[in-house]
Order: sequence, then C-alpha cells, then structure tokens
Amino acid sequence: MANTKRYVLDEKGLLDSVREESVVKLLQKVIRIESTNPPGNELDLAKMLADYFTRAGLGPELLEYEVKRANLITRIPGTGERPGLIFSAHMDTVPAGEVPWMFPPFSATLHEGRIYGRGAADMKGGLAAMTEAMVILARKGFSPKGDLIAAFTYDETHGLQGAKRLVEEGHLEGAGAVLISEPSTLEVFVAEKGALWLRCRAEGRTGHTSMPHLGQNAIFEMTRFLCRLEAELDISTHEHSLLGTATFTVGTIQGGVTINVIPDACEAEIDIRLVPGQDYQDVILKVRDLAGEGVSVELIDWKEPVESDSETDIVKLALAVVQEITGQPRSPKGVAYYTDGAILANRLQIPMVNIGPADTGMTHQPNENVEVERLVQAVKIFLLIANRYLT
Repeated sequence: MANTKRYVLDEKGLLDSVREESVVKLLQKVIRIESTNPPGNELDLAKMLADYFTRAGLGPELLEYEVKRANLITRIPGTGERPGLIFSAHMDTVPAGEVPWMFPPFSATLHEGRIYGRGAADMKGGLAAMTEAMVILARKGFSPKGDLIAAFTYDETHGLQGAKRLVEEGHLEGAGAVLISEPSTLEVFVAEKGALWLRCRAEGRTGHTSMPHLGQNAIFEMTRFLCRLEAELDISTHEHSLLGTATFTVGTIQGGVTINVIPDACEAEIDIRLVPGQDYQDVILKVRDLAGEGVSVELIDWKEPVESDSETDIVKLALAVVQEITGQPRSPKGVAYYTDGAILANRLQIPMVNIGPADTGMTHQPNENVEVERLVQAVKIFLLIANRYLT
C-alpha cells in the first residue's frame, strides 16, 4: 500500500486543477500561430509550446529539421517499472481554403461556447488539451512508474514525416501505448483505415483543337480510365467490424495547357482507404490492370491501417475513463482517417487509442471549431488515463 501512495495522485485534486479559462486561452494562442501545411511552419508553434512546458518546470526538447519544421518532445520521467505512455498530437493544419468563414480563420474567436479557427478541431484542440494535462501533472509532482511522453509532430496532414523521425531517432523507446487526440467527439477509436495514394498519368499526342483527329487527347484517356475504376475496381469485399469496407476517391486531376491545344498529358491522384487484412500491393495491381497501356500508375505513399485489441489495458482503461467523465457509455469504434498512429502504433508495435475533443465531422471544414465543454472534458480524460495507466 505504501508503494501505491508513492505514485498515485489524488484524482479529485487533479480534476479540480483543470481551469476552463486556462485551456481556452492556450488553444487560442495555438490557433493564432499559423502552421498550415504546406509549408508547415510548425517551428514557431513548437517554440511557444516549449516555453509553456518550461514555465511548468518541464524540460522540453525542440527538434528542428528543414526550414521552420520541428518536432517537440516533453517527458515526465518514470521509474522504469512500467512501459511509458505517449501523448500524440500534430502541430500542422490544412490551409484555410477559399470559402468565407464566419470569423477570420486564425482569429481563434470564442463564440457561443465554441472556439473557431483553422486547426481548432484537427487537431489543435487535442494538442492544447494534452499540453494542459502535462502541465497540470508536472505541477502536481506526478512521479509515474513509466515515462509520460508528449510527442508533438510536424507534417501529419501529408506524409507523417515527424512521426517517422521520432521513431527512427529512438525518442519513443520504452513506450507501451499511444494515446492520440485527433477529433473523435470523445468516442474511443481503436482502429483506423490505411491510406493508399496513387498518381496516375495518361499520355497523349498534342495538336490543334480544330483538328482533333490528328492528336490524342490525354484527358479523354484519363476520363475513360477513371470511369472504369469507378465501375470495376473491386476492393469492398473485405469488411471490418469497426471500419466497414474500403473506399476510393479521385483527389486531384490536371491536364492541358490552354483551351485550343489538345492535351498530351493528364495526371490524377487517387486516395484509396483500406481496412486491416487487405494487401495494398494487390490493390495496386488491380488498378494497373484497369489502367491498361494508356495510363501509368505510380505509388505516392502507403500509410498502414491500425487495429488495437479491445481487451488491452489501455483500451479498457480509456473506455472506463471516458464514460466516467462524460457520463455516457462507450464502446470501441473505428475511423476512416489516418493519424500518426499509422507510424507510432505499427512501428513501435504498441496499442493505440484515439480520443479527441472535436467533432469527427469538423475536420478540414470551413468554420472549424471545438466545443469548450468537450475541450475541458478532454483535459480531465487525459489526466486520469495518464495517472491510472502509469501507476
């Protein structure tokens, strides 16, 4: 019993330490530092968060890479008696887009109980909640049996380069689980689809549009291929209990130089979401078979799906804590988007749980926002999970 008292913090005291004003103010600062990807510019945000950690007595490590790109690692050291826990969040966002917003997208406006701004949901709300939880634990003198590691990354919205570097450089060794705070409406996600990105290119022959019979229109060639793909690509036969079936969509298409010149090239980028158990190389072969000789197919990237056993300690703990804080029963769920978990969970071979304060459907939307009540609940959830898992 004495050993237990050495580690476990008073949970009522922990929860009473959560201040709505503090986490709201932090999130507003985070949103106002633009980190849209491309180009990223996560370094300025990482510096601000590093300063916030330092003022709480923590020793953050700022890892700079390309111009204005950075990861941030902050650790509350454990005794080594248990595996560590990773708090995972990314610092980059997608661009604000061309559609007008209710409020300027980097104003972080607080309106009717929600904070509006690019990244408020994906995923600066989760980032701020995890930061606040780390700071509260540090100020309470948290002395865990395993390391608590805040791993804040760059380039999640595109290539997961930040997560890859953290694993390759050995910053996360000894971790036993990863907790991610991407948008989940405070549901508990334990599985996510894999993302297969392909670049398809059709070659034609240029000429004057007044004499189309003398050329070969690459856009028409690409159009025929995409119609075949929509009608004949067979990838939905494998069904997953939490993720459903695979999907695909055309993300970009480009071709032609001007209206009166027959286009001699056309490129399209395809996003295919696969479930655990599907072979992405087999899917590439199917796409190439449908492409025929007129279209080439090139792999851009493959992000593996993630699936955690619902009987693992971190999953059962997460379900219990979320129900305790929200008052609503929870069951394990899956999500179609990818996260840094595609790298962290798979390469470290540890279970993943994703719990975030923002609405799942708010990702990449104009007027992106997060509800303040859920933001505060997320801080409390992260505090209890860390305290219980690491003690």
